[in-house]
Amino acid sequence: MFDSSPITTWEGVGAFFTFAGSGGATFWFWVSVVLCIVPLVVALRAESAAEKVHRD
Repeated sequence: MFDSSPITTWEGVGAFFTFAGSGGATFWFWVSVVLCIVPLVVALRAESAAEKVHRD
């Protein structure tokens, strides 16, 4: 996989984007968004439960 670059010579190469033209970047963006939101939701639920215990 790491030795499968389609570039054979580096003359004139400006940039090479691995996920160009595919949905890979979009997929990993949404995975990272979900992984950031999940701990927030879990913390909110835990805080709500702890507040309910102390309020009653």
